[in-house]
Amino acid sequence: MVSDNQLQLEKRIKRRKKCSIKSNGTFDAETENLIQQWGELSDEINTFKEDHQKYLSQLETIEKLKNEHQIQFNKLEKKIQHLNESIDIHQSLIILPDNDNEKLEERLIRLGTIREYLIEQRSNYFQRIQYTLPQPSEIYLRIILGSQLPVSILNKSEQLKYKESYEHFKLRVTLILMIISLLMSTIIPMNRALDALFHFLLVWYYCTLTIRESILVVNGSKIQPWWRLHHFIATISTCIVLIWPSAESYQIFRQQHYVFSLYITFVQVLLYYYQRGLLYRLRALGDSDEFQISIGGFQSWMLRGLTFLAPFLVIGYVFQLYNAYVLFEISIDPKSEPNPHWQFMLKILSGIFLILFLGNSLTMYIVLRRKIRERVHDIQWLQHRYETVKTLINRVRSVISFQR
Repeated sequence: MVSDNQLQLEKRIKRRKKCSIKSNGTFDAETENLIQQWGELSDEINTFKEDHQKYLSQLETIEKLKNEHQIQFNKLEKKIQHLNESIDIHQSLIILPDNDNEKLEERLIRLGTIREYLIEQRSNYFQRIQYTLPQPSEIYLRIILGSQLPVSILNKSEQLKYKESYEHFKLRVTLILMIISLLMSTIIPMNRALDALFHFLLVWYYCTLTIRESILVVNGSKIQPWWRLHHFIATISTCIVLIWPSAESYQIFRQQHYVFSLYITFVQVLLYYYQRGLLYRLRALGDSDEFQISIGGFQSWMLRGLTFLAPFLVIGYVFQLYNAYVLFEISIDPKSEPNPHWQFMLKILSGIFLILFLGNSLTMYIVLRRKIRERVHDIQWLQHRYETVKTLINRVRSVISFQR
């Protein structure tokens, strides 16, 4: 055995010697090739160093430009606001008449021209470019992510990509929650560990939504405060259900809770696809902002789909009210929940569902009322503005004289 091992070792040594034996010419050629490659690589590294220094200097220049531009933007915005306030306070003193024969009506027309073309149009322009400049983070983001972490996305395409990723994330997780709710309410028997995993997923989902929505708001997305608050409240309610002991009270409410989750996720998926199609048409017509997102409730731009969506939303809101009623009945029944501490917690949970019902219903009512009032106001405004041809001609003349 020893001799066989020695023979194998000698054979390996001979093979290595044969592989390592090279002529001087071959060795010199390979060495020259390696030296040449290293020289080329060194030149590329030196070029990269120079380019990187230029890159860093340009980054510093851009940061300085952003800060200077932000300061200039804030100054101009304050001047426009001050001028607007001055027009409101001193309407008769803003524009002096060109001649003594100028009438008060003509002066008011010229004053309205200044407000419309100098202030309103410029203000709209500043609103459009506002989110191309760095924006301060909200208090919530400063607490969660840190006060010095920038969250402004200055590139328009990157903003849209982030919005799309938010939409896809919300849809995927909602579909997962809907499938799990269906399985837990029909096929899978009661399992407290699986219930905890489901509610932990819900807590993570709502927490992630609050962070992403805050970043979207910083970058120009107009999300109603109630829908953001709704997700914070939903996080609290889910946390309470997550730590709910496996008592008789939990078993009574469990099936109803999964049915409610199944229905709400179904409505959210329905709203998502409907709102996506409607937003696409509104953007094509120029009636909606590109950064408008789909939400889990009713918005003013969804008025066209009221007859289709309202029944689903109303049923969901009534379901929330029914949850509040059932939880309150459980909390006052000592047989269902003998623990006094959890009787109090269930009253809190009942109050949360009641707040969600009231908030959702009130928001829907306010949106519908405001939209109807806007339409009536638009009709009255058109009738007043274009009441006579003479008023229209005077307005055109005032615009031409102002532009000159």
